[in-house]
Amino acid sequence: MDLKSFIEVHPDSHFPIENLPYGVFKPEPGSQARPGVAIGDFVLESLGDRFGRSVRRSAAQGLRLLQSATEAALRDNEGLRKKALLPVDKVEMLLPIAIGDYTDFFSSMHHAKNCGTIFRGPQNAIQPNWFHLPIAYHGRASSIIISGTDIIRPR
Repeated sequence: MDLKSFIEVHPDSHFPIENLPYGVFKPEPGSQARPGVAIGDFVLESLGDRFGRSVRRSAAQGLRLLQSATEAALRDNEGLRKKALLPVDKVEMLLPIAIGDYTDFFSSMHHAKNCGTIFRGPQNAIQPNWFHLPIAYHGRASSIIISGTDIIRPR
């Protein structure tokens, strides 16, 4: 299925019409966090009460508006477009949930081999038990951050 949108999206964008990730953002400092969907260099604000009943029937309706190059409701309404489509470089992105902890499973042979090589050398990279039991480790939730956040590395 060849999807087309009226929104210009650079060919190298991580968020073309075929990949519309949900997220949480603040449109300006001090404003309330709200859900949105990224497309190209924009965030489509969740279509809440302030956009009118005909436009906000559901989040899926909002995505259909983006997916159709011929859909006029958002495309031809400049006022609505300015309210609903915000430049991503003008908003503050947030983590969508509070992450307490996570467990990382060594389910990829390549990942397990690379890590095993670091700790045990290439001749003993994959332990026999890797093929029979799930291998996992606890991850630090503090290492989960918003894209673009500066990482301070120890010296």
